[in-house]
Amino acid sequence: MLVCTLMTSIFIFTTSVEITEPVDGETYNGDWLTVRAVVENENEIPDSVHYTLNGEAAIQIPRLNTDWYTYMQNDLHHGFSESPAPHEPTVLWAAPVCGTFHEFCSPVIVDDMLYFGSLGDTTLYALDPATGVEIWNYKLLGWVDDAVTVKENRVYVTADSIWCLNACTGERCWAFAEEGANGMSGTSPVVTEDYVYAVSTVYPGSYALHALNPETGLENWRVEYPNTMISCITYYENAIYIPTWDGPLYALDASNGDLLWTNTDSEDGYWDSSPTVYDGSIFITSIGTLRINASTGVTEWISDIGYGESTPAVHDGVVFTSGYDGYFMVCALDAATGDSIWTFPVEYLHGSIGVADGLVFFGDNLTGEIYALDEQTGAEVWSYSTVPGTYGIGSSPSITDGVMYLACTDGYLYAFGTGLKYSFRDNLFAETGANELIAASFYGGAAVAADTINFTVTGTGMNLNPSPLPGLCTKPNPFHAFTTISFELSEPGYTTLKVFNLSGRLVSSITESELGSGQYSYTWDGSNQNGESVSAGLYFCRIQSGGVSETTGLCLLR
Repeated sequence: MLVCTLMTSIFIFTTSVEITEPVDGETYNGDWLTVRAVVENENEIPDSVHYTLNGEAAIQIPRLNTDWYTYMQNDLHHGFSESPAPHEPTVLWAAPVCGTFHEFCSPVIVDDMLYFGSLGDTTLYALDPATGVEIWNYKLLGWVDDAVTVKENRVYVTADSIWCLNACTGERCWAFAEEGANGMSGTSPVVTEDYVYAVSTVYPGSYALHALNPETGLENWRVEYPNTMISCITYYENAIYIPTWDGPLYALDASNGDLLWTNTDSEDGYWDSSPTVYDGSIFITSIGTLRINASTGVTEWISDIGYGESTPAVHDGVVFTSGYDGYFMVCALDAATGDSIWTFPVEYLHGSIGVADGLVFFGDNLTGEIYALDEQTGAEVWSYSTVPGTYGIGSSPSITDGVMYLACTDGYLYAFGTGLKYSFRDNLFAETGANELIAASFYGGAAVAADTINFTVTGTGMNLNPSPLPGLCTKPNPFHAFTTISFELSEPGYTTLKVFNLSGRLVSSITESELGSGQYSYTWDGSNQNGESVSAGLYFCRIQSGGVSETTGLCLLR
């Protein structure tokens, strides 16, 4: 304890570590807990973060990836981030990249780069998320109305065409345009291993879903329907969900475009909301907010909150959406029943909601006011006034690494926070009785910050880990050419298997997909996301599935 006290006394004030889980002074009735530390390090990712429990050997904590890679965070559009978030309206920076008309695009943040498509000058910008400084820009043609999608070091953006650019340099890889259409704008692209999905619209009256080759942009197949589509499409379990302004909600087979089902329970169409998938159901706003079974298309409930446009955000069994009951409002609904939990009056909500760190973020479309509400009660935590242009705030917030980003029509893209905050998380087994936990971050080869907490485990035998560990195994290890990574899932769920270096940076994403229960094996050949061979050294492999995570080390020899 004395050593840690002396160490922390000489740290520079902008470098800090805070253990947020377990909670200091709390008592737990289970032995499996989550260890989570948040690090501020002058906007630089630490080399590594380790914890020590009761003076035992130090264990490295993997970095938690909070990238926001497309509209509403991911392909499911749930709008939730595991990142810390600003609890007061401190402006980190404001970049003059917005117009004053209808800035609807949301910022996208991946691998320490922020991407934003501005309608004001039809330009795609890449900015430093810590400073707002421009890294590159690319002039587009036509209407830029939806967030980009970034995967595998490529940026996919829709305007007059769908453009594919190098994420680091902004150089054009390819472009695809549909002859006779009003453009490809109308959806954030959905990108899988097999296809890039985008929509072209002949306004009004018909749309086409295009499935393109991600590498070349060549069209593999397309389907057409006689409706107008202006929202974002959603991908879940090999299905594409397409809402139409003047017709049904479509579910199409993502392999070939075959029709799976339609839902017409919103008799006036689905307007400007996009489908959000949570717990096997679709949530979408129209005449009220609807919950629809994602497999069958059957409506499970319709709330009575009236007309709304925003795409619902869903977190921890609560739906955050908009409605109208004599006045426009932001609403929190029970995801199981549709019952109202709380409401908050606004002038008008056109953009959607972001949720992080116990807060609900959004911008008022008429007043230009930015709000942060308490997630549980709907009480205002803070607000910030901007001067609205022709329209107020139509963009939706994005939250990563402790910063909330939002585009406004006063000409600026805002970043709220005090600086980048990096999260590190893993599982922790604690002994019955009193426990002392120390977390330290390392940078430049030295420990630069630490935090110490104490907590108690009662030893009732309750295991807070909801499922058995997958039994992550690598053979051979050490390895020269390749290693086989195997595991077993006791229940189905969305699963990620990734390789990181010792500083917590992503090296290779081996799989990110819905997997059923059973045994799986994958091969890693020692290459990174770009297919380039990485240097010899120590790495770690991490699996996350159904709220359970497990990490194992890898030793690559050359």
